[in-house]
This record gives sequence, C-alpha cells and structure tokens, in this order.
Amino acid sequence: MMFSADMIAIVAAATTMIAALMVALNLGPRVTGCGFCVFTLGSICWMAVAWMTAQPSLLWTNIVLLAINLLGIWRWLGLRARYDKGAAQANREPVR
Repeated sequence: MMFSADMIAIVAAATTMIAALMVALNLGPRVTGCGFCVFTLGSICWMAVAWMTAQPSLLWTNIVLLAINLLGIWRWLGLRARYDKGAAQANREPVR
C-alpha cells in the first residue's frame, strides 16, 4: 500500500502537535523524553513529505530537528534517567 504525501502530512502534523503538548506539560523526564520520541516520528514524516513534494527547505529543517530530537531523547531518557537512578540509590543508602 502506497501512502500519499497528504496522508503522511496528517500523521506528521498530529505527531508534532501531540509531542509539543507532551514536552510543554513537562510531566517528568519519562513523559518529556517520550515527547521527543514522538517529535522524532513527526520529523521523519515531515522529511518524507518534503521528499515526495520536492520541498528542500522542509527537508533540511526536519533533518536539523531530527538531530535536536535525538539530543532530547538522550537528554531526557538517557542522561536524566541515570541521574534519577543515582538519586534514588543515594536516598536508599544510610547516612554515615
């Protein structure tokens, strides 16, 4: 089944709006990190639309946004998760 640029654009717009809401609400590192995952899906969809409709500006914008979203995933789901794990472990250890 082939997807049209219009169908992919609808998915791209929806994922971008959902991700923006998730990040804006800042309901914790996990939700914010998942918001960046959804943003990544949106960027990939927008890149597909850009490729299919010959829009180089949209393509390059979303290539850069994809890199930023990957940084957000690493920051909120990778680095932040390690900080939270270390803090939880420190709270469990007795004070000497």
